[in-house]
Amino acid sequence: MFYLRLNKVRILNNREMLGKAEMQLFSFVSGAESDFSMLRSFFKVSAEDQKREIVKEAIGKMTTLKKFPLITKVKDKSTIYFGDTGYVVFKSITTPDDLSWVLLAIELDEKTRKNADIVGAILTDDTISKAVNAISLLAGLANPVAGAITELGSIVAKALVKVFKNDQDDQAGLLLTSFTKAEHYPHGKRDKEDAPDVTGNMFVDYTIFSAEE
Repeated sequence: MFYLRLNKVRILNNREMLGKAEMQLFSFVSGAESDFSMLRSFFKVSAEDQKREIVKEAIGKMTTLKKFPLITKVKDKSTIYFGDTGYVVFKSITTPDDLSWVLLAIELDEKTRKNADIVGAILTDDTISKAVNAISLLAGLANPVAGAITELGSIVAKALVKVFKNDQDDQAGLLLTSFTKAEHYPHGKRDKEDAPDVTGNMFVDYTIFSAEE
């Protein structure tokens, strides 16, 4: 078995004007390229409507969100712990050759929001068009599918932030990271402490562990 485990999250500014915040974490992981076989077809078709359908399918697969329980009373410079064993955000029977991970922290004003509603808000014509255009530019790469997965992760994360911003919720952190087995966990293990996010406001401890030989 292969695991990606979140151990703790440190947030500098809780994005609440006064006092303590209610924080919601969202995580989604795209596994190996084999999970996104539809993207191979993207570079073989020319019709715009076909490309859009492929992107919609890929985004739908990528936005299988893991929504954490609401975390209350989060102060500035807080550290959020997940017990003594951490919290598994992704597991697989086999060790993926690569994966991308997005972890988003939102200071919530709106407390009730279903995953289906979030995904629906992401799958807009604008988001799909941006994804089609961005992925089309990767056609000349040696491995365009890997690049497309990374590009989609970035686009989906930005769309998520926009959804919450429109609902008056504030982004407290956004971790965008990708791993390859050969470089980052060649022996099936990786421990990282205080990995900085793109905002400089959130720092993440995580572990990658594989029981395979």
